[in-house]
Amino acid sequence: MAFNEILAYFEDWSGDRSGTAHHLRFDDQGAFGSYRGMRLYSAFQPLFATQDLAIVAHEALLRVRDEHSRSLSPAEAFAVPTTPSEAMYFDRLCRMVHTLNFVQQAESDAELFLNVSGRHLLSLSSGHGQTFEHLLNLCGLTPDQIILEILEGHVDDIERLNDAVDAYRSRGYRVAIDDFGCEDSNFDRLWKLTPDIVKLDRSLIVQGTTNERARRILPKLVEIIHELGVQVVCEGIENLDQHSLAVDAGADLVQGYYYARP
Repeated sequence: MAFNEILAYFEDWSGDRSGTAHHLRFDDQGAFGSYRGMRLYSAFQPLFATQDLAIVAHEALLRVRDEHSRSLSPAEAFAVPTTPSEAMYFDRLCRMVHTLNFVQQAESDAELFLNVSGRHLLSLSSGHGQTFEHLLNLCGLTPDQIILEILEGHVDDIERLNDAVDAYRSRGYRVAIDDFGCEDSNFDRLWKLTPDIVKLDRSLIVQGTTNERARRILPKLVEIIHELGVQVVCEGIENLDQHSLAVDAGADLVQGYYYARP
């Protein structure tokens, strides 16, 4: 693994090459990020096939602590960068922390879900996935092992989002739409984007276990998504009733505390 080249990319923008200004660092626990007083760590949660509950991939989840060791949410951390270029850099830094930690413990052909921020997508006009592909290759991974998760409801410019999705897929990445069914998510946007995977918002499963109408609608929703040739993930599963509902609805993959914590 070409650590020096990876570190060189993530040096402080001051251009200091003394080795003290790297935002990407390592300790006994693995890789972590350092950015404006925050320390960025990785956690991984598996996704399971509904048919046999075999692990098929892992999702990387960001864990953040500030300079006082207080926990911050990913949303709070991603609000820190103030310019488009900083948002792009910070997003790549988080993904590279996850990638480095993943390759240290996963099988060589393992698959990884990585979140991509909407600000990062809008900060690029072209070349989506090109720089990250190079960094992946330095880690011994290829784009076909990566599923990029996008919160499409957080991106207002559907045309630029569509261009980004097309560019990622042309390089071999798969694309997952996260939290579908909440806020501004709608089928019109889904038809335009044609992702590889749709992760249903947890609220749909929660409502399905308490509301008979929601329970009847969920399988129809999964069926419509399947007609697009797209896999469906039910996430946030916390108990047996929710698991049974996801299986009965025809979901392809499941994820949640019921199976494994990050």
